Amino acid sequence: MNTMQRALVLAGGGYVASSWEIGLATGMAEAGLDVRNADLILGTSAGARVALDLASGKPLEELYQMRAGPGVPPLEPPPRVDWVRLKTDLEDAKNAGGGNTEILSRIGALALKAAVGKGLDRRPVVATQIPTQDWPDKNVRIVALNAETGERRAFDRGSGIDLVDAIIATTAFFGMPPTLFEGQKYIDGGFHSGDNADLAVGYERVLILSLIPPPQAMRLVTLESAVETLRASGSRVEVIHPDAETLAALVATGGAMNPASGRPAAISGRLQGKRSVTEKLASFWR
Repeated sequence: MNTMQRALVLAGGGYVASSWEIGLATGMAEAGLDVRNADLILGTSAGARVALDLASGKPLEELYQMRAGPGVPPLEPPPRVDWVRLKTDLEDAKNAGGGNTEILSRIGALALKAAVGKGLDRRPVVATQIPTQDWPDKNVRIVALNAETGERRAFDRGSGIDLVDAIIATTAFFGMPPTLFEGQKYIDGGFHSGDNADLAVGYERVLILSLIPPPQAMRLVTLESAVETLRASGSRVEVIHPDAETLAALVATGGAMNPASGRPAAISGRLQGKRSVTEKLASFWR
């Protein structure tokens, strides 16, 4: 049996991304297309939380209500970072040249520096935000970045890392402590790419759910580049971004990291999900 047919890629982007992606998956299922039957679910940062939700076996309506209803999981306090100074340092790290891993190792050093003195234990909150403390049976991969070497790592149930630690790693943005695993420090996989979709190479069909990254997005490798890599390898690729109606609904949310953005993102995502299931998309996935 070929288990490398369908890959679902869930990009990062804070509360907006996770809520929109859950809403989108819920609406698509209502329209007859359930993306939870993917042979691989690949998640980065906020998308990794969604990957676990979709692989958990919990009803989509329950997952949706956690974003759109009153039962919102506890939220983490925002990190305190000197963003003005950090923006300059990031530009210097990129302009210093070298390959991706060299640039990312410099960015990783900035992330580790920004985390110095931030002794916040994220485990209690993160543990309440995911549906299970154990790796699911489905093929789920969570992307993180080695802060010292600049290399990506896609954690799965065979990696030996605790699931909560893997989520802490892939969401360890500036100002948040890294995860220490096998003597290495891991941070947000979104520093490399907001989606890391190229890690789905080898799958026949790849469906990518991704917000449209703003010009100042931290990622080094673009989604367009990943799509080119996938198609060059023989994969068929479909990308779903927020459509015009969803974008209009998100104008007043206050940004991807604003907790108030979750509910409108989930609601608009669900409506878009229903609209998005065309015969073309259905035949592509099935």
